[in-house]
Amino acid sequence: MNPALRATYRLQFHRGFTFADAQALVPYLADLGVSHLYASPITTAVPGSTHGYDVADPTRINPELGGEAGFEALAGALAARGMGVVLDIVPNHMAASSHNPFWLDMMEAGPGSAAARVFDVKWESGRLLLPVLGDPLKATLESGALSLRADYDLGRVNVAYADHVFPLRAESVAGLLRAAGLTAAADCFAVVEGGSDDTGRGAARAVFTALDAAARQALEVALAQADLAAVLEAQHWRLAWWRTAAHDLNYRRFFNITDLAGVRVEDPEVFDLVHRLPLALITRGLVHGLRIDHIDGLVDPAGYCDRLRAAVGPDVPLLVEKILEPGEVLRPWPIEGTTGYERLNDINALFVDPEGYGAFEAALRARHLLVGALPERLAGAKRQVLEASLKAEVDILAMLAREGLDEAMTAGDLTNTAIRDGVVALLAHCPVYRSYATPKGHEAEDVAIWQEIRTRIEATENPLTAAAAALLLRRLESPERPSDHEFRSRFQQLSGPAMAKGFEDTELYRYPVLLCANEVGGSLDHPARSAQEMHALCEARARDGAVDLIPLATHDTKRGPGPRARLAALSGRPEAWLAFCEAAEALTVPLRREEAGIAMPDALDAHMILQTLVSAWPITPERMETYLTKALREAKRHSNWETPNEAYEAASLGFARALVEAPEAAEFRARLEAFVGELAPAGRLVGLGQIILQQTLPGTPDIYQGTELRDFSLVDPDNRRPVDWAARAQALAGNTAALDPDDAATFALTRDLLALRARNPALMRGDYRRLEIAPSPWGWFGFERRQGAHAVRVVLPTRIPAPGAPLDDLTEWLGAWIGDGWRQVDGHVFSADAPYLLAESGPA
Repeated sequence: MNPALRATYRLQFHRGFTFADAQALVPYLADLGVSHLYASPITTAVPGSTHGYDVADPTRINPELGGEAGFEALAGALAARGMGVVLDIVPNHMAASSHNPFWLDMMEAGPGSAAARVFDVKWESGRLLLPVLGDPLKATLESGALSLRADYDLGRVNVAYADHVFPLRAESVAGLLRAAGLTAAADCFAVVEGGSDDTGRGAARAVFTALDAAARQALEVALAQADLAAVLEAQHWRLAWWRTAAHDLNYRRFFNITDLAGVRVEDPEVFDLVHRLPLALITRGLVHGLRIDHIDGLVDPAGYCDRLRAAVGPDVPLLVEKILEPGEVLRPWPIEGTTGYERLNDINALFVDPEGYGAFEAALRARHLLVGALPERLAGAKRQVLEASLKAEVDILAMLAREGLDEAMTAGDLTNTAIRDGVVALLAHCPVYRSYATPKGHEAEDVAIWQEIRTRIEATENPLTAAAAALLLRRLESPERPSDHEFRSRFQQLSGPAMAKGFEDTELYRYPVLLCANEVGGSLDHPARSAQEMHALCEARARDGAVDLIPLATHDTKRGPGPRARLAALSGRPEAWLAFCEAAEALTVPLRREEAGIAMPDALDAHMILQTLVSAWPITPERMETYLTKALREAKRHSNWETPNEAYEAASLGFARALVEAPEAAEFRARLEAFVGELAPAGRLVGLGQIILQQTLPGTPDIYQGTELRDFSLVDPDNRRPVDWAARAQALAGNTAALDPDDAATFALTRDLLALRARNPALMRGDYRRLEIAPSPWGWFGFERRQGAHAVRVVLPTRIPAPGAPLDDLTEWLGAWIGDGWRQVDGHVFSADAPYLLAESGPA
């Protein structure tokens, strides 16, 4: 029987943190009070992977993590404590790597091979492009960096480059064997060329591996003498300079990551291959729920969910990584829900003061550091990534869009360029990650998405582009030909990456109004939630019986709970923040460089650096530099990943390092530390309030590794630093003397709320009833949840007045709420230091 999903704890596995390490933590996790270990992908990945999403073989458990035996031992230890496993799986992509046997088989045998159906390759456009070379092919050949090597263990001949290998097709191997005088072996390879007969290919490899020493020596001579350029021309694949990936790539990839190739999981045989391992682990009782990575990358997410639900049965929780825009509702798939980015943002937004946010934005716009309306900015950011890192995908989509349109284009005086511009416009103005139409039809929600695209294009694009886009929208809405359906499918698979790269990985790094709002799944035009909005959301979730995840941090979030809480508190102090910025500007300008009239960093980046320091202080210069390098490249204003601006980056990193440690910035640091100290009480209460809501609102709290103590991490890799498990074990044992008092309070609240969830079913299955509380500078937010005889009441502040502000006189309603069978949760008595109410009723 599966354990009830009460609370999850996310662990990131890699060779520095294995199943054995996790097994040692099982007593701690059990006593902390979680019900499930939420595991990052455990399938075999590229060696040294720090995350597991670069799957090399989905059918095997990663030996670097401890292999099958290690996972069985971990699952057994969890089961002995009544706990389960939620496993992260990756159906959308695999590593395009020499370590992936399916990728190697496809490269070797080409489009006719059994392995070719696994990957989403457009073979009709030519050979498989492999943009892995550090220089153009001709220069790489001339440098001697490429060579032919025989692999006698696997029965292959490969082209070797650095740590990559590229297997030759059977016909080429046959030619090399004949050149070595090995006719019989050559004939074995010649007969399997172009076929999908793995048995014949296996027999040929067996002959190859059985070659004696003399035959191997003859082959080595033939390999050394071969015309390597001619051999390369004859393969099913084509080596190229890595920079060509943005122009000529002919396989679908994960976003713009060329090393991750899209998988055709819509093919039933491929679905069975990808899910063979997790389904077996579920059948054996070792895994009890699945988290599905990047479901929007699939051709048909709804069909996928139907197939997966049929495979796992009705009682296995299925949670999908899905970004919902504000107001967007998850489609009625047979799943438990999402991994909760929208919940994280709802909780954060409840503590953001909209007037403070508005003041911050107005100040930046007054200095012309921010220009343009948000929809225009987002469309521009998406257009930038579509014409750069996603250009190859756009070109493929434009070719599909062009098919069958000769007559319509002639009638409308539309050019090929106009059609391509129309494709870009559709993607740039898509208001959500994607629509979900299939050959079986579409829903009213899809029509609404397409209509919003049409409205935005008509309002902003030139008439020629708008006319082309209108023609393409008709193909989306009423497909007639097979190419129409393929165009719609590819469009839906690309609109998500366009949003992710344009919004999450571009605009969020160039719009530093209040960085806690700049989060995955967030909304810059809706950064705050009113109490009434939040109540309505929670009432609906309770009615639906929500059990999906509620995180405060994930491996993909831009900031940990600590920086977000401090920045939310900052929104309530607009005058103090603006005054601090003015003082900091005077103190830090002398530390900035200028070159050709350009400040380095410029004023907007300097502002982002300043707010980051406030959010995460104290921070080491190394952590700050790692974060800033990523932030500058993601923003794509002065630098980027493809062509880093070394001078600008060096100046900006030097500026940040100086602020953190240089003697000449001592006065700035004194002001920074004083300002952070002033924010600390409010940040503490916001942080505790976020934990209370995570644990008590409808849904399942998900704790990211280590965040049961305060966590001031920034974006990855900062949030994947090693966790001090000993300190947390000591805290669980009651030894908190060595902890910061705020860490001790964070831990105690997390532990006690998990215990409350375990003993009071109102938090697992209860309804949701808002509590009406008189307006106050404290912005009280309260609700009650009931399940039979059990109930829980929660009241907490969402606005923290300036230090020294009196606590409201709540004696009357506190007495009413705590009386008549109610009792405050042990250790959490309402006071000025802990102005929140946690009360429960029902059997003790």
